[in-house]
Amino acid sequence: MSLDLNKPHTFASKYHPIKLIATDFDEPYYGLTLWRFRLYVEDAIFHHPLLDYDNKFCGLSSILDNFVFESQQGDYVFIPYGLMVMNTATYELTKYEVKRGANNDFIKNIFIENKLIVLNQRSIWVVNLSEKSMIEKTYTFGTVQFKEIKREKEFVKFISWAKQVLIFDIKNNIFINEIT
Repeated sequence: MSLDLNKPHTFASKYHPIKLIATDFDEPYYGLTLWRFRLYVEDAIFHHPLLDYDNKFCGLSSILDNFVFESQQGDYVFIPYGLMVMNTATYELTKYEVKRGANNDFIKNIFIENKLIVLNQRSIWVVNLSEKSMIEKTYTFGTVQFKEIKREKEFVKFISWAKQVLIFDIKNNIFINEIT
């Protein structure tokens, strides 16, 4: 079920006084849709150089239906403004440089152990949260388009619309196959 575009949506931490509020759905220019947002810490707007709330392109992914805000133990929160993560113990904000581009919308994210895994239409981002490192796999437009992510034991499977399956080994931190 899609989020109602006519009202704000709040994503709150279960463990810390942190919440992300998607305030307004916007289209800053034709074809680019996003959610305006504010990040709150201890009931005050969190200001940081990486968060330029007044910039017309500062916004969350427009599709947040399968968005998971917080890791299982509450150590990290994910802000889908590109790829941004907050350490909830220190309020340190880290923005990872990723390839966005057209036709690469956010689909879903999951937290597994010390990893954040983000699935977009044409790219996958795997962040080792404790090491602050990232693996990015991006496919060119027209080659692969993902639709789903599933965990199976020590593996994560990324499934495309063409039923291709890309497999990531969680323990060894590698993709174990390739799809085209």
